[in-house]
Amino acid sequence: MKISRLFHKTIPVFIITVLLLNAVILFTLKYNTHDAEIPILVNENETINRLIFLRNFYISLIIYGLALFGYIFFSGTSLRCVCLTAGFASAILGTYILEDLFTINFFIYLAYIIVVSLMFPPPKNFILSIGCILLFSVFINHPHFMGLSLGGSEFASPAFSETYTLMFFLCLSALLMASLRFFMDKYLHDKETIKHLNFVSTKLLLFNHRLQMLTKQRGEEAVKQDRLRFTRDLHDSCGYAFSNIILVADAAVSRGTIEAANSQEIFHQIRNLASRGLNDTRETLHLIRKIQEPYHQSIETIYQLKEIFEEVTGITVNIEWGNMKFDYGPAINKVLTRIIQEAFTNSIRHGKASRIFIQFWEFPRQFTMTVTDNGIGASNVVKGIGLAGMEERLESVGGTLEVSLPPEGGFRLKITIPLVNTANANGL
Repeated sequence: MKISRLFHKTIPVFIITVLLLNAVILFTLKYNTHDAEIPILVNENETINRLIFLRNFYISLIIYGLALFGYIFFSGTSLRCVCLTAGFASAILGTYILEDLFTINFFIYLAYIIVVSLMFPPPKNFILSIGCILLFSVFINHPHFMGLSLGGSEFASPAFSETYTLMFFLCLSALLMASLRFFMDKYLHDKETIKHLNFVSTKLLLFNHRLQMLTKQRGEEAVKQDRLRFTRDLHDSCGYAFSNIILVADAAVSRGTIEAANSQEIFHQIRNLASRGLNDTRETLHLIRKIQEPYHQSIETIYQLKEIFEEVTGITVNIEWGNMKFDYGPAINKVLTRIIQEAFTNSIRHGKASRIFIQFWEFPRQFTMTVTDNGIGASNVVKGIGLAGMEERLESVGGTLEVSLPPEGGFRLKITIPLVNTANANGL
């Protein structure tokens, strides 16, 4: 920020001040004496003519300086256009009767060219500078556009070689200033990019750390709850079967000698009890296999992502849930959560967004999720690793990804997932 202000404010003000002071000093030394020859037709009212000549120059120069400084410091487009126009007009009015092309006039013209070259972005600055130089040359070579001298005669045009030489040096100055602005913009852009990448790296590292902590916390809680449920189920099923088997076996042993018919009945009971216990154990193990990752138990996880992302980055995230359910099975829940994570990352890393809007809506046979940010967008969409990863995740649930650049700016992702084969996609 300090370098940008130095280049866009301080340096132009310093250069303009030096050039205008040089013009004033040279003009004063040459024309502000009683015996100085002024470039107007002198008649019997020599004193009046001299005062008018001096007044015109100083007033024009004051307006010129104020216009240039106003253009530098004003931010409104209309005000800056007025300042630019007033500056050009006052430069012509203040110099059109002077014959000092390579001293006073050069300093005044050069100040204007430097302001245009440094304040406008490339390549517009160079084009405008050349246009202003051509207009300056028109007024220099045709001073009759500005009227007659105080004596009623026309001013003489300078030699073509003098005008050509002056225009050459002005064009060279415009090229140098435009090149300086180009390289300085590139330097500031690279510096800002590095600063942004450092910011993004820090925030994403913190964001991922918070997500890991959330996953760990939810995982530990889920493991605790599942452990209690599994031990209870196993105790109820296996404990009941094994206890009954022990009771039947103890009863058989207590009888001593067992007849063949009774032994078959006893073994039949033991077999039934063992079979029932085995079936109950298999059901419990089947439930264990179907347990989904605790982080993706529902798409409500997206809301927790939003809270963490807003807290870490300061970017506002608005979510409109529409008529969505909060659970579409582990596969779809995981896909949506991962896509949201990647969208958040792209918005801050590439788009430099300050606001993200997420909208859900369920239709009879499909639902959609739209993620829009107000970032810088892109001139064209290039599918990198992030977008390719989104498409691969969506293919696993039969979904599609549509990428677009809204007319108002920013970036938009539209995800569509069919609901016809939702059960199959979720492994049910």
